[in-house]
Amino acid sequence: MMVLRIYRGVADHFPIRVSEWVMLWPAIGMWAVLQVMPDMFTLSPSYSTLARWATEQTWAWVFAGCGLVRMAALTINGTFKGFAFSPHIRAVASIIGVAIWSQVSLGFLLAAVSGGGALSGVIGWSTMVLLEIMNTYRSWSDVGKNAARR
Repeated sequence: MMVLRIYRGVADHFPIRVSEWVMLWPAIGMWAVLQVMPDMFTLSPSYSTLARWATEQTWAWVFAGCGLVRMAALTINGTFKGFAFSPHIRAVASIIGVAIWSQVSLGFLLAAVSGGGALSGVIGWSTMVLLEIMNTYRSWSDVGKNAARR
């Protein structure tokens, strides 16, 4: 019964939360890649700044944490109708995403400026920052809508 309830909560809100669900991919994907390729940062100069800031394993746990927070927020969203703080949790997940993806973007930018990395990574990772900013805005809009209904 609980599985069905969670399924319905996710399925009912999926179309309007698709950009938040999409942001699971880079978080879980990077975690998985760093599990199977723990020397990835040494293979590309674009990761040189990130490698100076933390190890691949540390970054893997950061990405996993980001993905798990997002998954929890989206699973809670809509599944428990009386829970008024669902949009707050989604907003926190998006703010965490902004923080992490902005650091990755900055790392790629610094690597590119120092002459070793590619600028294309800055474009890709900063696109995720913009998407997370949009997700944060939508979540806080939902906070306001829920407050107005009460």
